[in-house]
Amino acid sequence: MRAAENRGVLVVFSAPASASVDAYSFEGMSRPVVVLNPAKRDYYRQRFDLAHELGHLVMHTDAEPGSAKIESQADRFAAEFLMPRDQISELLPTKADWGQFQRLKEVWGVSLQALLYRSRALGEMSEVTYRNAMMFLSSKGWRRQEPGVMPVLEQPSLLPGSVALLESSGVDPWELAEESRVPLDLFRQICSRSPRYIPDGGSNTEDVNLPSGVVSIFSNR
Repeated sequence: MRAAENRGVLVVFSAPASASVDAYSFEGMSRPVVVLNPAKRDYYRQRFDLAHELGHLVMHTDAEPGSAKIESQADRFAAEFLMPRDQISELLPTKADWGQFQRLKEVWGVSLQALLYRSRALGEMSEVTYRNAMMFLSSKGWRRQEPGVMPVLEQPSLLPGSVALLESSGVDPWELAEESRVPLDLFRQICSRSPRYIPDGGSNTEDVNLPSGVVSIFSNR
């Protein structure tokens, strides 16, 4: 995420939505934008999603979205971006060595599934071994939740930092939201460093009745 932001890409969180849409990107008026859906709360998935969207921004500005061909190309871009062939190839096991895959997962910041895909794509793992490994992974329920501690999601800083700088100079976030012509809750969502979740069994509420300055734009409830 920091690599993207350092090169001018604006990264923001959407409100948690359908898990079928992990992320999307578009060319804004002044800079490219990537919108991440935090519904799965998965550090490894989010990194791959962001790299995938960078692939679209680099290669597919004029392409029709959603085709299998361009999605495959973006996946290949993300895999090479996060797991460069010349750096990871000799480290990938030829068999389902789960201990080694877990160590690689923690070092490279990618999922077990991404490592398996990469191992097969680079010819380090045979098709039969790959299929058996994926069947084992599925039998353990690791497609939904892989083993190990889940790191905290990477956090955007470009837009939140800009708003914080203005706020420290006396510019009220409510005024920024009004000038942006967006609802305050949406403004807070896209300017937050962390995703804002609706509590289980609860509802999302806006701080519309609170006086200015009582609730920080970056607070998570």
